[in-house]
Amino acid sequence: MALPGLTPICGFTNPEDIELLPDGKTLLISQMGTMDGTTPGSLAMFDTEGGIITRLPQFTTESDEIWGSDSCRTPPGNAFSPHGIDLVQRADGRRELMVVNHGGRESVEFFEVIETSGMWQLAWRGCMVPPAGTYMNDVAALPDGELLVSHMYPRDAWTVGAMNFYLLRGMLGFDTGVVLRCTRAAACKAVAGSAAPFPNGIQVDPEGKTLFLNAYLADEVRKISLADGALLGTATVKAPDNSQWSQDGSLLVASHTASALEMSRCFEIRNGACGAAFEIVEVDPVTLHQRQLLAQRGAPMGAATVAQRVSDVLYIGSFAADRLLRAELPPPPVTPPAPRNP
Repeated sequence: MALPGLTPICGFTNPEDIELLPDGKTLLISQMGTMDGTTPGSLAMFDTEGGIITRLPQFTTESDEIWGSDSCRTPPGNAFSPHGIDLVQRADGRRELMVVNHGGRESVEFFEVIETSGMWQLAWRGCMVPPAGTYMNDVAALPDGELLVSHMYPRDAWTVGAMNFYLLRGMLGFDTGVVLRCTRAAACKAVAGSAAPFPNGIQVDPEGKTLFLNAYLADEVRKISLADGALLGTATVKAPDNSQWSQDGSLLVASHTASALEMSRCFEIRNGACGAAFEIVEVDPVTLHQRQLLAQRGAPMGAATVAQRVSDVLYIGSFAADRLLRAELPPPPVTPPAPRNP
């Protein structure tokens, strides 16, 4: 039985990242296969008002319009395995979805999000393949058309069995990766000041001047100037995964509060949901002050990777679950009036 205010919504496959479409009610969801790309995943939509899940088809046709590199003119096909996503409005007014993909190739895939008679569709518009050895987690669009990607650690860590080495390095405080700034033609360079132990979720302010980087194994959300790499501040958040902008301009951060051993067991989940402890934390992007919105462990779902707010409800995803978690937000705390002078 779900706890009061928490409702599981079953029928998904590892809903790792979530974006809210402009209608204010439809969630666009990245359903991750496996992190090494050997198992495909998919994209899905969820109507929060009607409760309808729409599984989007794989992409097998070439595009006549390319928003990425000229050398990438073929969709990833059935190997497609999405991870982090970002939804933006382009300068020409059209909506673009950027998707980190591990299946078949390590790439950022570009899709146009099209609304026709109240129905949403995706059209593949090309891709960007980063430099060899890059292993991405999340993506964030910049106003000038370029993009940022978080590079966690070398791509071959999976194939040579070096994963534990990089995790140990990160836990000891050593940097394992960096954020890359890339053009559509895949010219990438490291963002100054962004080296971190396991760079995870990233977000950019609307002006494209500030990077918010979740340094997973450093237990920090870092605020970094994109102009010069200056560290503008940090918020201490245990193992921060993905961040999402809330309607009020705050950052919603999914935090893993379980032990590393408990989190590792989530990868063994094949049915149901991992119950590893997590928190959803609201972070003020100016002051970096934070407030806990939810703390959860066990059923109906744990191991949260992302929280997306729709009105007074959080929709929470996970990398190891067959469900979303719907969480009703409590009313904000009331500040008592100051006492009057006698």
